[in-house]
Amino acid sequence: MRLKARTLFTRMWHTLVGLMLASFVVNAVLVTATLQLGSEAQTERRLARIGEYWAAQGPAAEPVQIDPVTFFYPRYELLPQEIRAMLAPGERGIFELGPRARDYFVLAHQEAAGEPFYVVENHSEVKPQETLEWQVFSWYAMGIIPFTGLLLWLCARVARRIAAPIAQIGMQVDARPPQSLEPLPLPEGAPHELAVLVGQLNSAFQRTADVLERERNFARFASHELRTPAAVMQAVLERLADGASERQQTALQRGERALRDMNALIETFLKLSLEAGGAGATAAAPVVVDQAWVTELFTHFYGPEKAGRIAVNELAPLRLAAPETVLHVLVGNLLKNAVAHGGEPPIAVTLSATAITVENTLAPEPQEGFGLGCLIAQRICDRFGWTFVLQIGPQSALARVTVPALPVPASLR
Repeated sequence: MRLKARTLFTRMWHTLVGLMLASFVVNAVLVTATLQLGSEAQTERRLARIGEYWAAQGPAAEPVQIDPVTFFYPRYELLPQEIRAMLAPGERGIFELGPRARDYFVLAHQEAAGEPFYVVENHSEVKPQETLEWQVFSWYAMGIIPFTGLLLWLCARVARRIAAPIAQIGMQVDARPPQSLEPLPLPEGAPHELAVLVGQLNSAFQRTADVLERERNFARFASHELRTPAAVMQAVLERLADGASERQQTALQRGERALRDMNALIETFLKLSLEAGGAGATAAAPVVVDQAWVTELFTHFYGPEKAGRIAVNELAPLRLAAPETVLHVLVGNLLKNAVAHGGEPPIAVTLSATAITVENTLAPEPQEGFGLGCLIAQRICDRFGWTFVLQIGPQSALARVTVPALPVPASLR
């Protein structure tokens, strides 16, 4: 189950409601205790005054009703049975007897010389339908509910004002392309803390942009510098070809192929570094990758004697809008990986209008290496908006490059 992140207002609302409920409960308990203690103290003082009055009078023979709820009993035996069941004959003082709904306050008084007498006040007769405590609770609730609503409204406004700049920055980040490292603009009315956060993000973006720029410059300079020794090697091979024997010609041809591959790789690195920096990006004419193109590229790497190691299934020719040297590097790395890590031939290459797939069985102990080749293939696909997938199973490996379908010219239909 996916948990939904709580918003700032939700956190404030929960905190506020919790505090208000806790405050209400504490105040309710305090009000109840205060009212109850005050009522009991007032009753005890009243009974004490009545006791003092009857102590000053002569002894009475019969019970006397002082008021509708208060009675005077001259002897213990004259008390109601219900009270005698809760009060022992020898107890003296003021007592609260009975349950909360039907309780009695009893004064058991005895002078130094004389018989004890009792004053009983029946509280169950004077309790209204709604007690004073309940009335206080009602008034308190009537005041606190609107106040809580007002606080919630204020919290919502404050939360929206605080969260609005954060949400605006989030939308800006979502709308940015993945490769964008432009600084984020600070929303209007943003607080100081958010300005500090945006400043730190922009500083991180700038540091990342500086690192990428240094890497692009290094790749650009390295590619340029490698062109000079490559040109020298090309001139040397051309001079060596004059008057070389047939055996030497074969070796020179291999050297020329390796040099062409190196030049293609240098040119690819140079294009990637220039176009990643926003310079030199040009629309290339579509290149048709078909069975003959793949077979020729494989033969270029491994010679015609190994052409049987590859099987090309052309469902439809693949049209790619990229320089042909870049495609040589891309497809060449896929083929080299298949040969280096492959088991029994052939290597299966499938061409369609939107993908090229290279699949091979795995050798019992495949060679290590060519990890850089996969990184180069991934980088080329990222640059041109293609999708590169490498799947390695227990007995086989599959590399696939998926591209958007290009429209077929009318002359080829």
